[in-house]
Amino acid sequence: MPNIETYYLVDFENVNDAGLACSNQLGNHDHIHIFSTKNAPKISIESLSTFNSVDFSSYNIPVGKQSLDMHLIAYLGYLVGKNSSKKCRYIIVSKDSDYDNIISFFKEFSSAEIIRQCNIDSAPNKTTPTSAKTKPVTCKNAVPSSKTQLNTEIQRSISNSGYDKTVSNTVASIVSKHYGSERFSNNVHNELRTTYTNYIEIYNIIKPIIKKYVSDTLPQASSTPQLNSEIQKTLSKASFDNKIITHVASLICKHHNDANKKQVIYRMLVSEYGAETGLNIYNHVKKII
Repeated sequence: MPNIETYYLVDFENVNDAGLACSNQLGNHDHIHIFSTKNAPKISIESLSTFNSVDFSSYNIPVGKQSLDMHLIAYLGYLVGKNSSKKCRYIIVSKDSDYDNIISFFKEFSSAEIIRQCNIDSAPNKTTPTSAKTKPVTCKNAVPSSKTQLNTEIQRSISNSGYDKTVSNTVASIVSKHYGSERFSNNVHNELRTTYTNYIEIYNIIKPIIKKYVSDTLPQASSTPQLNSEIQKTLSKASFDNKIITHVASLICKHHNDANKKQVIYRMLVSEYGAETGLNIYNHVKKII
């Protein structure tokens, strides 16, 4: 049986890297379309490296109330119309159940197979349920849960306080971006201050949640002198200055035992040194991490 052309429309602002779990198991009959805004975290190098032969496209959507959702659904309609003469599968990757109503609407006038799930399926060509609601898929390459759980708790807390989805997603993105930084709480507070006039109210809502995760960013008790030495030696050969060498070695040793260490370290390097320099440092040390 030939492989079915499968299109994954990823609401990256909603699922982040966790939504791309198992993408390394897709093939040349699969197409990934990632929709995000400037408020969403950047896609990690680890996720990008798993796409292999997959047709991959990314769209930067303007920030606005349900702006991303509308663009994603509009593109889904375009794909369904474009491929009306052949059998294809369309998978919306999002935890947002609001998409299910749209899927049901499509099914009223189209025979296209459209479902929603929380991450990319590791077996995209198996028989797919006809129900619009699909249980989340679990696979061995899923992104560790701590950051995903933090994102979920922040979104829920903001929504329960009466704010709309755009605010809850934006605040969760800000918190996720700074998760793992040495000044986690302060960085979140400062960015909220530049984003919202009522930042104090929003910060007080999420402050108890942030406190639970602060311990994840503290230095670990056990030291790793050999790793520290390797990092310093590698960066020294690459002609980085001593301040960067010392700080990066310390940062990597601190987070080396994290379940999602590469993602945390990469994002911290980019956050502190900018995209170009941060990526350059990461490329030198990633084999050692």
